[in-house]
Amino acid sequence: MNTPLTPAPEPIPGAAKTTIDLTHVTSYTAGIVRLAEAKGLRPAWGQPRGRTRRIILNAVGPHGAFGSIVIGRTSGKVLRAEVIHGNDAKVPRRATGTNAVRALLMEVTPSACSHGCNAESSTACRT
Repeated sequence: MNTPLTPAPEPIPGAAKTTIDLTHVTSYTAGIVRLAEAKGLRPAWGQPRGRTRRIILNAVGPHGAFGSIVIGRTSGKVLRAEVIHGNDAKVPRRATGTNAVRALLMEVTPSACSHGCNAESSTACRT
């Protein structure tokens, strides 16, 4: 049976455009990736590892947050995440599960750093 091809739907005005291919992920995972983009973390696909795929997070400047989100390779579900709040952070913050990862990303503050930032700490960078 042949199915007729229909054009792609028009994008919703005001909706955030994703720069990462979100095929084969759940809608919750897509929402988390959009949240990471909104926080300025510039998500990008990393190398697959075993039965997982990794999304690399990296904000602008040396004091921006960075880390990764691990997604199940076949399920497309968020498994865990690790975020480090700038180079002067003492310990990485970790979360396991979709809701915990979403809560962790909600706490990330967008970076005020620029590419040429040479401030000694993230607080000096914000002033």
